[in-house]
Amino acid sequence: MATPPRLNIPKELWKIVDYLYGHAMYEEELFSTRGSPLDIGAIRDAIDTDTPIRVPSVHSAAESLILFLDSFSEPVIPYNAYAHCLEQCTHFTNSKNILRNIEMSHRNVFKYVCAFLREILAHTDVNRSNAKVLAQIFGDVLLKPQLPEAGPAAKSAYKKRQLFVYQFLTNEYDDS
Repeated sequence: MATPPRLNIPKELWKIVDYLYGHAMYEEELFSTRGSPLDIGAIRDAIDTDTPIRVPSVHSAAESLILFLDSFSEPVIPYNAYAHCLEQCTHFTNSKNILRNIEMSHRNVFKYVCAFLREILAHTDVNRSNAKVLAQIFGDVLLKPQLPEAGPAAKSAYKKRQLFVYQFLTNEYDDS
């Protein structure tokens, strides 16, 4: 059996997700409960010094993941693909086609985050996670408009960002 291709993702992302995978898969309200600023600082230090993450709150690690993804100068889904993603937010095949046309580094991060979130959803019976809630949280982090949106257009775009991410949380994504 062939070894699956290795995803090239930022080590910081891998480190946070690895910690969450090992400590938080069964935690309720994982991305809905705020973390401790002190713990978040300790996580940042652990990443900067390449030491293991050791914090008492998995919620701090979850918030660190969101903050890390939110800190990119360009969102995971690049600005030039944003409008296309909103247009195709209910068409999974078309959405996958859009992702095929973004830079590999962005696509790998998107795939990795969604695969991790699907793994969390696989334990819904214990952690009570919900694909709609996770799509709501991560829709705003993974897809961002280049210019601020306002009024009814902002509300519509917010919903479409959720729907776009939701497709990838409820369907297996394999580039085909």
